[in-house]
Amino acid sequence: MKLALISDIHGNEQAFKAVLEDISAIGATHVAVLGDISFRGPKPKQCLDLVRDLDGKVIKGNADEWIVRGVNKGEVPDKALQMMQEEQAWAKEQMTQDDLTYLNELPETVEIPLSNQCQLFACHATPDSLFDIISNEADNKEFSIFTQTNERADYYAYGHIHLPFLRSFESKKIINTGSVGLPFDGDARASYVLFDRSLKDIQVQFRRVSYDVEKACFDLDECGYPEPARQLIKNIYRNAVKP
Repeated sequence: MKLALISDIHGNEQAFKAVLEDISAIGATHVAVLGDISFRGPKPKQCLDLVRDLDGKVIKGNADEWIVRGVNKGEVPDKALQMMQEEQAWAKEQMTQDDLTYLNELPETVEIPLSNQCQLFACHATPDSLFDIISNEADNKEFSIFTQTNERADYYAYGHIHLPFLRSFESKKIINTGSVGLPFDGDARASYVLFDRSLKDIQVQFRRVSYDVEKACFDLDECGYPEPARQLIKNIYRNAVKP
């Protein structure tokens, strides 16, 4: 069994399609999506349609919550609030009511058996919040919320921070998938994680996939994505830096 774990697509269809091609090429049979599917990219509906076609496990991220009900004061820096509210309004206009219902009803956590003896527990940000941030440099005490929430799991995975990493913690493994559509680690390639059970032991592999960044930037122009966010997103696509 090969499980592809992807997160933070953020409406970047070019990156997402490249990842799906890579998943197919390596023979992954299962896919799970850890949220932030549509918001903050040029192709919100197209990315959601691709996710729904996967027939895999899907959970909600904060950006999925935002599309449905809006971006509230205090959830983002004050200087970014109006810009992100304009982005949210634009993205919501691209969706059908069925799309919004689907996003609203997504669960916030998922458990996936990797073998008879090995379990994965995944969420978008933390087990009890779509918005809280646990950084890649957090101390072990902050990660204990994962083991306190689900003691049975051997692996814990999340997205949200757009920085891929693996850490050993209390004989468990904590994994961040990085981001398909908006990586922040200086590597502009799309990021996801593969669990491979084809050998005796489960192997965890971080995958990086090149895609046509300039075509994604063109998509932002062609769809009339709101400014000034359009230029901010182009910079992330090209340089993989946190805004």
